[in-house]
Amino acid sequence: MAQQQQQNQKNSFAENYRIAQVAMEYPAITVLPYLCKNLGYRLMSPLRLLALTVFLVVVSTLAIPGSNATTNPRFLLYFALVSFVLGIIARIKAWWSLNRGVRQHSYYIGDARCLRFSWVPDFFRRHRRAEKILNPAICLGAGMAFYPISHALSAWLFLSAVSIRYVEYAIQLKFLNSDLDTLDSMITAERQGQVIEQFQNPSGVWQKPPSAGVNTGIGPDIEGQVSHKPKHNPDLN
Repeated sequence: MAQQQQQNQKNSFAENYRIAQVAMEYPAITVLPYLCKNLGYRLMSPLRLLALTVFLVVVSTLAIPGSNATTNPRFLLYFALVSFVLGIIARIKAWWSLNRGVRQHSYYIGDARCLRFSWVPDFFRRHRRAEKILNPAICLGAGMAFYPISHALSAWLFLSAVSIRYVEYAIQLKFLNSDLDTLDSMITAERQGQVIEQFQNPSGVWQKPPSAGVNTGIGPDIEGQVSHKPKHNPDLN
């Protein structure tokens, strides 16, 4: 009974951890259309965008009656509506790219828009450092800028910055594990090939010569005796 309770606790913890991981990805969806281009088609799912927009609209609407000048959740409401529109536009652009035959992952999280500026150092142009470092920094900076006029929007931008960094880390870890699995499979396949080759061609072991097959003809001694045997009934020859 105690072991079953411990197992149930472990399962519930794993489920809650998985739910938290999925929930951490959603705030990034609202800011990616501002920060990135070339977003994946399925990443900008209308249902996902609509669910996020409805959530932010409901939170903002409920917070408006008791808000003050600094909380100002109306900015969060406007942000949610603009994010929804930009997300739909990004999905349409992704669909156009698919129709043109552009090969891109349908869940691609995009390329940083800040890379179009020539003054961005080359350090940030490699290994997606702009998406990992600059985008969260921009999001944090925007949150600090909006803090005096809208605490609600500022708090959401802070959460979105953390979400962007987490998404980049999770995707990097996923592809790293995939590459390592591929490498392990190659090593395992090579080892299996060596074992097969060893048993097919064992060194120092006598191999039985291949059989010449079954002789269906008549030996020369028997053939000679038959040819010299007198024929008792020549009419039948």
